[in-house]
Amino acid sequence: MKKQLSSMDAHFLAKELGRLKGSRIDKIYQPESDLIIFSFHKANEGRKILKIKVGTCAYLIDEKENYDETLGFGMFLRKHLDGYFLEDVEQLEPERILKFTFKVKDEKKFFYLEFFGKGNAILCSENNAILNALEHHDFRERSIRPKLKYVYPLMNNNLFELKDLDAVFKNSKKDSLITSLAIELGLGGLYAEEACLLSDADKTINPKNIDDNSTHLIFNSLHKIISKEIDAYVVFENGLVIDVIPFDMEFYKNRDKRKFSSFSEALSFFYLQFKEIKETEFDKKLKNLQRIIEEQRQTIEAFRIEETELREKGELIYQKYTLVKEVLDELNKASKKYSWKEIKEKVKGHNLIKELNDKDRKVMVEI
Repeated sequence: MKKQLSSMDAHFLAKELGRLKGSRIDKIYQPESDLIIFSFHKANEGRKILKIKVGTCAYLIDEKENYDETLGFGMFLRKHLDGYFLEDVEQLEPERILKFTFKVKDEKKFFYLEFFGKGNAILCSENNAILNALEHHDFRERSIRPKLKYVYPLMNNNLFELKDLDAVFKNSKKDSLITSLAIELGLGGLYAEEACLLSDADKTINPKNIDDNSTHLIFNSLHKIISKEIDAYVVFENGLVIDVIPFDMEFYKNRDKRKFSSFSEALSFFYLQFKEIKETEFDKKLKNLQRIIEEQRQTIEAFRIEETELREKGELIYQKYTLVKEVLDELNKASKKYSWKEIKEKVKGHNLIKELNDKDRKVMVEI
């Protein structure tokens, strides 16, 4: 399963979400800690719903689901963005970050969605000062906290603005072309595979050993991928959903695919296959009762085992009562003449008495 958007996915998603420009915020919901819903209204087009799974994905859905409550950050967003219009949606290239510019009259606010690590949602003022964030963090190179300026990590290479790949490959610290494309250019595994296939390049070759002609072909393949029009598919393997892609790919040429009218529709279908089933209060109570019943069953079983063992011991003692009584009588008689410490020495090698604890005055008899 694709857990998070890649940089290239974010590129195509920003393109598609551009259709929201000019929409006015109707309502904001946060029914779960990592789920934010924007309900927009656009003139002559009606309502549009943006579903954001923080740190994972964002896409448009057709109908608003029923939400019982809105958590704190959602209420904060309502307070600061109610009635604002969406002016722009863009990717902070080449990062996995979407930037939403909201405006009302002469005032602007920026809303950032980060799709790396655990993800985050951050609201900033017009001068990019953080008003609040879903998650407050302190990293080595930046902090996400109110009143601080919003900064984000930058890759060394921006694949959307590259003029050539010569410097990237010559300075590469990776052993293979595909790893260099995936990590040093931020393509991710899938798009790196696609770039190699489109350019007919050996993905295992060391980047430093790539000739000029191959470098040119790889560069062209990257440009071709970036320039693709959205033609979304969900990919299947053995009847199971395995991926979602913004356009048909050479890499998935021989796989079963289902075409969708938009990238959002494909993303919605894809993530629906992995939707977690939320436990109801009834389910939680039932599970707790089942746990208690199982613990009681195990306790009862332990008592039954102990009962059987004690009964067997009791029956054995009863059968050997005369022998046990003789031993006890012998010890009681000896205790009147000797100390228990002396008795312990005397019974060493006794055929029945195997152990004598003179401190607790306990005797172990083998019968």
